[in-house]
Amino acid sequence: MRSKSEVIIAGILEKYGVPYHYEMPLRLEGVGTIYPDFTVLNVKTRTTMYWEHMGMMDNPEYQDKALERIHLYERAGLFPGIELILTHETSTRPLQTRVIERVIEKYLL
Repeated sequence: MRSKSEVIIAGILEKYGVPYHYEMPLRLEGVGTIYPDFTVLNVKTRTTMYWEHMGMMDNPEYQDKALERIHLYERAGLFPGIELILTHETSTRPLQTRVIERVIEKYLL
């Protein structure tokens, strides 16, 4: 995994028994292949969701790339809160494990 936060998210997914793949290739119609941070299974509905954690949102270049990434998902018909989970942090607002747990409880269980 590329970041400490992704390791934390993976650990919480495992704690809750949510199946996932890390950076599994995803072919988006009209876009090409991208690699979501996590491909996860909604345990209740048995549907696949994609999770992007945006860990350096106070970096302007990173922020621009993150927003472009969200645009790619939307252009392919995958929308936040439906098929796409988005989490973020900055250097002054770090990842909060309780928030990640609540996201998993809301979208995946």
